[in-house]
Amino acid sequence: MKGYSHDKPFSAGAENVLKRVRQMIDLRWTPIRPLPSCLTSQDPDGTKHCYFGYFPEWRPQVGVPYSSCRTVEKYVGWNVSTETFLSALRNPNSVVYTRELKDQPGTRGNCYYGSVCSMTVSYALDLPYRVVCKDWPSLPDLHPVDTAQLENLRLCDIVVDPTHHVALITDIVRDEAGRVCEVEVSEETTPVGIRKSFTPEEFRHFWLEDGYSIYRYDKIDAVTYTPDPFIPLEGDPELPVPEINRDLMPDYGNRANYRIGDEAVELSVLTEGWETLEVTDPQGNVAAYPVTEKPLRLEPSLPGTYRARVCRGESGSAFVEWCMVDIRAALNKTVFSPGEKAVLRFDNAEKGDKVFHHVINTGEFYVIRSTDLTEEESSAGVTEFAAPEKAGDYNLILLARNNNGIYSSRYLDFRVE
Repeated sequence: MKGYSHDKPFSAGAENVLKRVRQMIDLRWTPIRPLPSCLTSQDPDGTKHCYFGYFPEWRPQVGVPYSSCRTVEKYVGWNVSTETFLSALRNPNSVVYTRELKDQPGTRGNCYYGSVCSMTVSYALDLPYRVVCKDWPSLPDLHPVDTAQLENLRLCDIVVDPTHHVALITDIVRDEAGRVCEVEVSEETTPVGIRKSFTPEEFRHFWLEDGYSIYRYDKIDAVTYTPDPFIPLEGDPELPVPEINRDLMPDYGNRANYRIGDEAVELSVLTEGWETLEVTDPQGNVAAYPVTEKPLRLEPSLPGTYRARVCRGESGSAFVEWCMVDIRAALNKTVFSPGEKAVLRFDNAEKGDKVFHHVINTGEFYVIRSTDLTEEESSAGVTEFAAPEKAGDYNLILLARNNNGIYSSRYLDFRVE
């Protein structure tokens, strides 16, 4: 529009934030089978309803699907790479089609892979891990923005209501006098992540008059960005796009993490004419299995990266791969008094992957506390925390990262009474 201009990123870090959120909001994908989804609606009195359904097969979608997958920790962008998500979509036997989360604790979770509002904004700001809605206003590196004049807004400002939602300002349009004419907000919402523009009147009524405040992150200039060949953005270098294997695929997708003793691997042969399925373990040992119509189920106990392909005579397909991970954890006891000191000891089978974070949840998987470990705690394999003050059932997980993404320990249950 003549006389109107879009705000430009004020630093390389701000530009990186906008690119990172576009990786989530602009991702294009297509299910080949009905894919579990969820929708929400609201009554005039504000009462919200959640409905579970399916994305139709072969209808292209844009934006990571919304799913509160905290019971399995399979968030796209964090635990699951774009490649893993897109390759899982090509396997009709993958977990994204065969497992649903709607009956798990919590709300608005259905697809096995997905994202939520707090995960998308945390990813965009390059935080160590997800900051849940209730904790955003208390972050030490955030400060409130005066919204008496919308001209005070700037790109990458955070729109947050700590009771239920967080989003990010990703575009601002101003007139020649510098007055705000449009504000674009990017958010993870049902059924997919979106970005939508608001006039000043719409922005005030929809956001600011409905319990939301604006916050600014002080460390935006330090945000990094890694181009993703599966979602190239303007200014990215040209990168070769890895070809998704059409012959063979694990049920979690290519380059996924599986927990030893907790997550079995199922390999599906997707095309005909193959005779054997070869699996190479981290030590280089090769095992051959006859190809059948059913997926091959494996429960490897050796940590590390596995590779597999299908063969016919001397010819073979391209390889797929996955990693078996194992963070072992134990508490000094399983029942605590309110506020009592708990000792958590842990050891990662992959010594090169630092355990960097732990999360304490209620029995319904709502986050109570989410804490980065110090270098000393990570090295020693031990940390301490105060048990929650409220009696009840709780669980916790520890997190580490490898080339496939962030992975977790098995959930460790404890009780306060």
